[in-house]
Amino acid sequence: MSGKPLIVHVVYRLDTGGMEKVLLSVINATSDRYRHAVICLAGYGAMRDQIDDATVGCVSLNKKQGKDWMHYVRYWRALRAFKPDLVQSYNIGTLDLVPMSKLAGVRRIIHAEHGRDSTDPQGNNPKYLRLRRWLAPLITRYVAVSPDLQRWLIDRVGIRPSGVVHIPNGIDVAKFKVAHGRRGPRKLLGDFAPPGTMLVGNVARLDKVKDHACLILAFKILCDQPGQTHDHCRLVIAGEGPQRGALEQQIAQLGLTEKVRLLGDRDDVPNLLAECDVFVLSSIAEGMPLTLLEAMAAGLPVITTNVGGTASVVVAGKTGILLPPSDPQKLADAIGVYVNDEKLRHQHGEAGYAHVVARFSLDKMMCAYETLYDQLLGRGIAPRARGMSGLTDREVR
Repeated sequence: MSGKPLIVHVVYRLDTGGMEKVLLSVINATSDRYRHAVICLAGYGAMRDQIDDATVGCVSLNKKQGKDWMHYVRYWRALRAFKPDLVQSYNIGTLDLVPMSKLAGVRRIIHAEHGRDSTDPQGNNPKYLRLRRWLAPLITRYVAVSPDLQRWLIDRVGIRPSGVVHIPNGIDVAKFKVAHGRRGPRKLLGDFAPPGTMLVGNVARLDKVKDHACLILAFKILCDQPGQTHDHCRLVIAGEGPQRGALEQQIAQLGLTEKVRLLGDRDDVPNLLAECDVFVLSSIAEGMPLTLLEAMAAGLPVITTNVGGTASVVVAGKTGILLPPSDPQKLADAIGVYVNDEKLRHQHGEAGYAHVVARFSLDKMMCAYETLYDQLLGRGIAPRARGMSGLTDREVR
């Protein structure tokens, strides 16, 4: 058996999403120092195939909807079989498994907070707050992906500051600096977005928390603005989820079937972003969205609601525009600003690219996770982490 420590990652479901991308990045980039395994409560999708190392175990507990007490037993058995050195759970859906991790003999437990869902966008649900407080003594470290989540864990939940680590999400910037196709034929979208089209893009799962309904309504307002012609504007939304049916109905009712397209899940997001002119995120709650980082790495100006950690990514007035959530009129006006100003689009896009390169690279994120893992495991700090820069003691303890 390998002498490398084993880290078991626990997620509700290994499916398409920013949090899941971070998990896979950690697994794929640190396999030289650690062994990894994944336990999914409710199955996994295509993202399982993106794990590079075929020896990484991936187990589903096949949790039923509602109360399924036996999934705790299945979880305990899985941990007893894996015998991990460290467990890392993700978001509220896996938090109640922390006691079972302890009962299975796991000494080191990390719980990562990547964001909230539409039922509790501000993190004020009393039940969830109590659960986090009760379980805090069992958790070795909390990881918060944004300053907003870090402050919330300390000030609202009541976690001691030394127990919370801020590790910003990071991406492989080089994957998104691809040749742009905005001035010529768009290979991916063809006749839907011919040359001269102004293409607005969004990449997010079709979930209520992403508030695509507000984005679509804002696009309708933009197209119908009196005295202005926006016939050349198109909106594409990449992602899949439970809101697809409702969004398709909204698009039809607003008469936007020729101007708005739902693309489903895509494995060519860098090339898709290269064909866009503006990126918009309309969420009512966020952690630290990877899609914003990806759009900025692609050289796009971004418009986003000022929720969660988005303000830690976007520099308002320099790399993009920050807006209050659930305000379609303001969102329409912001899209119009970029539609009508090519110079501003270019300036903010270039500034956004430089900002991501400087602060949110994949290497910086990996340095931070390796430092945390090695500290908790009592190992020497990884060579890559010794050379890390841009992370303060407030970010990694």
